[in-house]
Amino acid sequence: MEIITQSIPTKLIWPNTGQIAGIPQNPRGIRDERFARLVKSIIDHPEMLTMRECLVVEYADAYVAIAGNMRLRATIEAAAMPGDEFALIVEQKQSLENFNEWLAAISELRSSKTIPCKIIPPSATIDQIKAYIIKDNVAFGNDDYDLLANEWDQDDLADWGMALPVFDDDDEPDEKEKKSVVRLVVEFEGDLADYDEIKRRVSDIVEEFPSAKLRD
Repeated sequence: MEIITQSIPTKLIWPNTGQIAGIPQNPRGIRDERFARLVKSIIDHPEMLTMRECLVVEYADAYVAIAGNMRLRATIEAAAMPGDEFALIVEQKQSLENFNEWLAAISELRSSKTIPCKIIPPSATIDQIKAYIIKDNVAFGNDDYDLLANEWDQDDLADWGMALPVFDDDDEPDEKEKKSVVRLVVEFEGDLADYDEIKRRVSDIVEEFPSAKLRD
């Protein structure tokens, strides 16, 4: 399978809303606060777009984003930033060691209004494309919050969009409470599309409770 990599104008890429027969719409959503963090992440490190391209398929003389729908939205937002806001950010970042490199990258993004993509060839099957969608959204690993708390700068983590649980040091639970674990099991029988929607909604609820974890 030959996969072509190229920068494509964002105006030629549609979000996946289920318009391709046999391929469900993008199952991943994003809240306003997290979306704002993603926009900031792209503004701070536009070069990362070339390290993790969007996956697209050709459709109706344009393209549909199969993976990277949120990055696509955030890139459009970053490129459309008003000039006065951009000037303020440029002023704030002049102390960066790689300022000239950053300025060139973000200026190119704003002027070209393109995003790096990998174009999935027409030979890819519907089942392959569906697998790409889900696998791009699955987090296989688990975060080690002890390492993150002790070996990483908390301000940096927050600035980079890493959501950490908040623990109250003044209200330490006793040993019995520490070892107490309650598990909630959701059994599911049905279509994969329904499972994805259920998992997304459950994940949204779990994110509201720092002490809760969702395990696949």
